[in-house]
Amino acid sequence: MRTIERAEREVQDAIERVRRCAEPKGATTLAAVERELWTALLRLGRAVTALFLARYAARPRPTTYVHEDTRFALDPGTRRRTEIGTRFGKVPFVRAIGRPIGGRGRTDLPIDRELGLCSSFSMGTVTAVVQLCALMAFGTARRLFAEFHEWAPSSRATLRMVDAVGAEARGFLDAHAIPDGDGEVLVIQVDGRGAPMISSTEHARRRRPKQRTKGTRRHARRLRRREHPRPRRKKGDKSKNAKVAFVGVIYTLRSTRHGWEGPINKRLIATFESHDALFRWLAEHAKHRGYGRKRCFFLADGSEHIWRGQQKYFPKAVPCIDWYHVAEKLWEAGGCIHPEGSATLRQWVAEQQSRLRRGKVADVLEAMAAAHNAISKTGPGNKGRRKRLLAIVEYLDAHEHRMPYAVLRHDDLDIGTGAVEGAVRNLVGLRLDGPGMRWGRDRAEMVLHLRCIALNGQWDDFCRYLEGRALRLAASPIPARTHDAKPQQSREAA
Repeated sequence: MRTIERAEREVQDAIERVRRCAEPKGATTLAAVERELWTALLRLGRAVTALFLARYAARPRPTTYVHEDTRFALDPGTRRRTEIGTRFGKVPFVRAIGRPIGGRGRTDLPIDRELGLCSSFSMGTVTAVVQLCALMAFGTARRLFAEFHEWAPSSRATLRMVDAVGAEARGFLDAHAIPDGDGEVLVIQVDGRGAPMISSTEHARRRRPKQRTKGTRRHARRLRRREHPRPRRKKGDKSKNAKVAFVGVIYTLRSTRHGWEGPINKRLIATFESHDALFRWLAEHAKHRGYGRKRCFFLADGSEHIWRGQQKYFPKAVPCIDWYHVAEKLWEAGGCIHPEGSATLRQWVAEQQSRLRRGKVADVLEAMAAAHNAISKTGPGNKGRRKRLLAIVEYLDAHEHRMPYAVLRHDDLDIGTGAVEGAVRNLVGLRLDGPGMRWGRDRAEMVLHLRCIALNGQWDDFCRYLEGRALRLAASPIPARTHDAKPQQSREAA
């Protein structure tokens, strides 16, 4: 009872402090009043939370209870005192513990479980920190959280939060709830983008004990660069040790009296595992959204891995290669025929694009083949021009059956992959491909799933999903799992 009385007095003191913030103090600026009031409100929040916890812990309870097939007894003589991390700051919490009856074992904290605490943090604190971490770098997320809450969890606790919440993200994304007001046409798009991973060499170097050096931190960085010089890259070598994130976008189009409306209920899913893993996952979502019953279209760029997946998992979908991808090929081909930047080049490309829009793909291929034959086999640069033009002709010929632009444009449907192009940039590029970032594969996968939830606009639903689960933070963050990318060769070297 003393604890409750003390907590009640602290609430009254905090209320009085908030009230005093409204008293004019000479030439005090509004910004200064805002800062003082915000601090006072946080203090009031901590006081009210402490009073609630004290009253909740004092409720009468059975002296014995069963949890996970083990009988416990509340120990009135021993109480656990810790600080709970809340949105208002750290709050002291004293409560009884449960001891197993008839043997030794781990003690239990039944009141923590009733309150839905997550290893000495409130669930609201955990989800707020993790949401910021899904949107920005971990250090920036902690600083932004501290800006509004005047405290922040440690870097280690932040990683533990991301690991715990991220482990639940895939299960939430797999919970197939039929979106309200879904459209009649199903559209699927797939693309990928690399994110820098930590290599085994760099991981071993970072795990070595730090050596104390003389001078400033600037001198230490200079010494580190001298001890570990970066080798000069060869032609075709990649500048980062990347692992590709495979991204899928699925949405529908709804028929209205003014035409097709969409995208409707756009959902992003992504994984670093493999193309096949993404397609298996995407097929589950597509089946749930009406694949096989609705008119379906599959759009992507020219990656053969993607099109093999389409043939395997979405054979009933109408395939369409991205219009802008093909348009770039036309400009590249035109550059082999006409001078760069000339009016004749622009006219030639416009003519071929017009043919593609009308469904005359064979005429485009014939025109390019004739232009290839018209280029002399001898002469400065002719060999390279003929080689590039022939490669483009063969490429477009292989994808001829994936250019139903006339049909799609007649039906007012999409012919470009702008949805997935923007998705890979927002999902992977803006968060996982930042300067100096090096990811472990497991945490990168978790952040990728969390970011899918955030960009899908499902974060509030995800928080409600977590409230029904017993979430606990691990004792330590998940160790980084390395990835060593295979060396790649340029086309000329190959």
